[in-house]
Amino acid sequence: MPLLKLVFRYLFSGKPTTKFATYTALFGTFLATVSTLVTIGIMNGFEESVKKHLLINTPHVTAYLSSRREAEEFLNEVKKYPFVQKGYWYATFPVILQKGKHIAGAVILGTDKGFVENLLNRKGVLFSGKFTPKGLILGNLLASQVGVYETPSKVTVISPVARITPIGFLPKIKRLEVGGIYSSGDYYLDTSGVGEFNFLNSFLKPSNFIVGIKLKDPYDAKEVEKFLEDHFKGAFITTWIDTNRDFFNALKLEKLGMLLVVSLIVLVASFNIASLLIAKVRELSVDFAIFRAFGVGRKFIFSLVLLLGITVGLIGSLLGVTFAEIIAYVANKYKLIRVPQELYTTPYLPILFGLKEVTLTVFFVLFLSLLASLIPAFSAVREKVTSVLRND
Repeated sequence: MPLLKLVFRYLFSGKPTTKFATYTALFGTFLATVSTLVTIGIMNGFEESVKKHLLINTPHVTAYLSSRREAEEFLNEVKKYPFVQKGYWYATFPVILQKGKHIAGAVILGTDKGFVENLLNRKGVLFSGKFTPKGLILGNLLASQVGVYETPSKVTVISPVARITPIGFLPKIKRLEVGGIYSSGDYYLDTSGVGEFNFLNSFLKPSNFIVGIKLKDPYDAKEVEKFLEDHFKGAFITTWIDTNRDFFNALKLEKLGMLLVVSLIVLVASFNIASLLIAKVRELSVDFAIFRAFGVGRKFIFSLVLLLGITVGLIGSLLGVTFAEIIAYVANKYKLIRVPQELYTTPYLPILFGLKEVTLTVFFVLFLSLLASLIPAFSAVREKVTSVLRND
């Protein structure tokens, strides 16, 4: 207790220059803590927003099969398991779409009612026209490539699988109506089209049959993948984690780079603490010499200087945590960090950090504060008592 009393007495007393150095060091650790937590929070918020968007728009587990019968049987079996929320199947039809001078290769998804409901039954997805059983709806990115800007509109569908005729091999060509345009926010879907399977299958040949599964807990996807691979040997299984692995690895690397940059602010704050303690040691050299003259050991002086530095780091970091929490609350409540939705899949970014991030940040600040205090502490205990008292 006497040691702590001395720490607070010496920390906020002294000459105006050392008082200014004290408040500068406190502000430095405060600012370093706030910037670190807010940066981590924004990166976490971006990652969570992207994950939330992916988990809404894409299946959590995807199975590739060779026929419609296998896809339907697989889906009927999978729906019996308690971890499955819902599922749907669709087939992919590779085609070439042409409208006037515009031409583009594309994939048309031949669907049943389940897939259409999963895709379109979300507010704002189908923003033009409607789905018709004898026509197509196009993703907004594919529609812009083909030159379809309004509905209904006609496009020419060309099958890359040629048929034998008396005059040789010719592609299958059919004029179809585009009844609607949708924007799901998923690049794969928005660069594809959607049609009714039986209608498309009457003149096109499917390349794959795919079953999409939504799980009650999307983060169980890897366990579910292993379970399905063990029970369904003929299916090729992937998860949303596998599909987006490169993106999340890049995001982790970006987060690491941002943390390294922000940690430099904490390092600069520790230099402020070192400068403060050097000034404090010079100012308190007489007090320390008197302590030594009355029998106080070097260990006490060393601990006192260390505690001065750690206290600065602790007070600054705790104030920084409090202020960062206030910033996060206000920013999240009023949605202050606005971003282009078409680029980031969300209109704003939340600031998200928890106990783990707070604890690591505070310990990091305290660790650097401790390191910054070592040199002034060693300097304090090396002072010769006789020379200090003789000079003062």
